Amino acid sequence: MGLILINKILWIILYLSILNMGKEIGVFLWNIFGKEEPAPLEMSSRNILLLGLSVSYVLLSIFNGMQL
Repeated sequence: MGLILINKILWIILYLSILNMGKEIGVFLWNIFGKEEPAPLEMSSRNILLLGLSVSYVLLSIFNGMQL
């Protein structure tokens, strides 16, 4: 039972990481194509940290797989 719960939590974290990456990519693309004059991309240090963690977790899941 415990391993099933941990596996589901890991899948939820992976899904949230993919959503976070999608959000940041959407903001980046909106800044380039959605505005007439693109402004410099402003990201807080918290957003940069979360994006870095999301990218690393997704890449780790791709290369190592989700194994328990």
